[in-house]
Amino acid sequence: MSTTIAPAADGLTAARTTSPSASVLAVINARASRVHDAENLRRAVRGALVAEGASADAVTTSSLADLRDALARADGRRVVLVGGDGALHAVANLGLALPELALVPAGRANNIARALGIPTTLRDAARVAVRGAARPLDALEVRTPGRSLVAVEGVSAGLHAAGRMRYEGENSGSVTQGAIALAQTLRELPRYETRLALDDAPPRTVALGQLFLSTLPYFAFGLRVDPVADVRDGVAEAILLRAASRRRALRLLLAARSGHHLELEGVELSRWRRAELPDPVPLTADAEPLGMTTASIAVLPGALRVATGTEA
Repeated sequence: MSTTIAPAADGLTAARTTSPSASVLAVINARASRVHDAENLRRAVRGALVAEGASADAVTTSSLADLRDALARADGRRVVLVGGDGALHAVANLGLALPELALVPAGRANNIARALGIPTTLRDAARVAVRGAARPLDALEVRTPGRSLVAVEGVSAGLHAAGRMRYEGENSGSVTQGAIALAQTLRELPRYETRLALDDAPPRTVALGQLFLSTLPYFAFGLRVDPVADVRDGVAEAILLRAASRRRALRLLLAARSGHHLELEGVELSRWRRAELPDPVPLTADAEPLGMTTASIAVLPGALRVATGTEA
């Protein structure tokens, strides 16, 4: 699959504030983890957007085909995605030239919204969706032998990715299923020795417990894996966690919830624009398992334009 994303303008010149009289299209993901009554939510979202002065239409979607049809009807309007992190991942992988986007969080982790300073309450999120400046957001292009896709949150290799492949929840929002899958993986504590090449440096062999390749601070169930991330600097981070025991692996993952893992022994951080994993390793892009595979990964600077709540 080839991936096409309309490029954003360079730097902050892409930012503008939508006027209160702007026209927006709200797209509600009926399968998001915290959406239980999509029709009532559709009406509530439209009402909140109108209250902020927007001319608003709202539709619900339950498939990629629905989502594609909704985006095709945007007709230049800002599209307000109502759902979890998977909603933006899905839009980024439609292969369409994308309009300005906004988020109303309705997932469980809401990693992207947190990174962009978007509130989780409907009223406040609607204000950002209508009035917030649309700013560039970096993403990652991930190529494996079998496919190509865009990751918005990041790429995971190793323990977490192996656990994600065991995950059996309906969507990515089940903390219980995630904990069960990770516990099973930690019990086995698989070891991965793989080569990693960043930019023009030659590949080096690393024994990894877990590797995160990220442009955003948060990943998975709210892990603050990349606390130094800048969402629009055109650079990604590689966070390598080495763990020789279950206790050590668990300690590093728990420390990652607050971002304190970078202070611990056995953790290495590097910055990069192109990364190569030439040996098969368990991989996940955002919440999507890619299997045991090799990959080439590149930063896509300013790939998306999303209304933000802060200057972060």
